[in-house]
Amino acid sequence: MSQPNDSAARKRRFGGTRAHTVPKFYLNGFVAPASAANCDPFVWIGSLKTGEITRRSPKNISIARGLYDGQGGFIEPDATIEAHLAKIESAASTAIRSLAASPIGNGIGVAPAIWRFLAWQAARTPGWMEFVERWIGEHPSISETDVVEPPPPGFETAVRRVRPILLEDPATGIRCEATDEKEIETYRKRGWKFVLRRDDHLELLHWQAWYFQVRHFPRLSWTRLQPPAGKFFITSDRAVAWLVDGYHGETPPSALRDPAAWVFAPLTKDLALVGRRGSDPVEFTPWGVNSCIAIAASTWIAGPTREVVRQALVQRALFELEAVTTLRI
Repeated sequence: MSQPNDSAARKRRFGGTRAHTVPKFYLNGFVAPASAANCDPFVWIGSLKTGEITRRSPKNISIARGLYDGQGGFIEPDATIEAHLAKIESAASTAIRSLAASPIGNGIGVAPAIWRFLAWQAARTPGWMEFVERWIGEHPSISETDVVEPPPPGFETAVRRVRPILLEDPATGIRCEATDEKEIETYRKRGWKFVLRRDDHLELLHWQAWYFQVRHFPRLSWTRLQPPAGKFFITSDRAVAWLVDGYHGETPPSALRDPAAWVFAPLTKDLALVGRRGSDPVEFTPWGVNSCIAIAASTWIAGPTREVVRQALVQRALFELEAVTTLRI
């Protein structure tokens, strides 16, 4: 008997949709120049853990099954983040090719499809989702936190979905579900931690992407950069990186309110966007952009040559050494 071919059957058999947490079309913009015309182009991948640099095909990088198979913040019960991302990526692919083909200074602006893609990419990666869970577990409740500014317009009209919250006692490992806000606060004051499930992660991802798109990114002044001949930009498992002075390692999005905040968004090996507060000229070199991308990465960086990846790994290692030294002092 033949195996069923419908997508639902494949999901049941293999544990969910085969999703690229960093899209294949995007990674194709960073392939080695000599391999671009081949049937199987490759990028150079550098491991942050081991320092090893290997050749990999974009189609085999950054894959997770079922990660986006959920409703997120959509009202429609049959809507999924995975399907939404597919539409965003399709539009962004065309827009990035068009922008990359246009010379700097010709008056062509960055298309909305690119901003939408960058907002979602900033929020969707596993490394970032893990950071969000750690941050929520360590952060005090909203009632104990000063609200810096009100949410963006439209927040008040959003439909709030109510579902049980999973909590865990870190001392015993005992877990329970709660829906009442006062009950949840009681557990939190006793030291219990939130445990985020996939639906929780996807709804938070949806909200965070929206915040990037309508609040954080529009506040920045953006500059389009192209490297000199023979130089290239890299990317990472995050693809969009933001850094602020005073933070070592992962930086929460709220830090983008800081006047010293920078956002780095390489679009291809020959094109990057850099955002910052204020309007002073940007004087970043490809080396500087790549260093920031490597510092903010979670597990790997990728580029078109072994050497550009090696240099970025060295810069990250130096940054980490300096951070450790500073903290010890």
